[in-house]
Amino acid sequence: MNLTIPDQQLFLAFWIGFSRWIAVLFQLPLFDNLSVPMIIKVLTSFLVAYAFFPGTQGTLLAEVQLVGVDNIWMLMMFHTTTGLIIGFLVKSIMSLFVAAGSILTQQVGYASVSYFDPTQGQQVGPFERLIEWTMIILVLSSGALVPMFKGVYESFFSVNFLNADKMLKTPEYFVLFFKSAFSASILLAGPLIFANLLMNLVMGIVARTIPQMNVLQVSFVVNIGLGLLLFLGIAEEFFQVSFDLYVEKLGDWFQFFSN
Repeated sequence: MNLTIPDQQLFLAFWIGFSRWIAVLFQLPLFDNLSVPMIIKVLTSFLVAYAFFPGTQGTLLAEVQLVGVDNIWMLMMFHTTTGLIIGFLVKSIMSLFVAAGSILTQQVGYASVSYFDPTQGQQVGPFERLIEWTMIILVLSSGALVPMFKGVYESFFSVNFLNADKMLKTPEYFVLFFKSAFSASILLAGPLIFANLLMNLVMGIVARTIPQMNVLQVSFVVNIGLGLLLFLGIAEEFFQVSFDLYVEKLGDWFQFFSN
């Protein structure tokens, strides 16, 4: 049985578009979960690439015609790498909430109850998982994924093989992006960091005043109790600020890849 492709250039154009989409989607929080079957990830990426292909077809065909069919591997490498970069930046936006949860876990004293999550293939704490899944639900329910898909779609026109030097000319964007993501995670964990610092100061005074008290054991219980009560009190504001930060960072990401 011989398989023939009527329009080879059109097929290759779709294939390189698919290579960018799959590199992006595989890094999204819902798709990087090990419990999601690989066939589901691939088929979803295929359907998304097929849905957006009519709009990106002209640009992708121009790239194929520029390099030629024999050099299609160059386009595959370029679009896969670009997709990995775009997807990694999207994942980094969500990672700032996981980083904030990790800081909260450490500050409260829950580091000792971290467990290995087989679905993620890594060690996680209670706050990381709570914050991550709450943010995923907020993002999905608010429709905030639409700008992400639109940004990836626009990137086919703003970041393609015809103007591949754009990524090389803007290293300061990536520096500022990761710097702001790190500062945002510190901002989210700020109240508990301050409370922990204050509690350590109080426990230090108690240790000097009542030396016979086992301050280490008492501080462990007090830190957990105070941390849980404080997080309960600021939870609504915490997730509201987190969602605002997500929208802000996604907006910056969208502006970069759509211009």
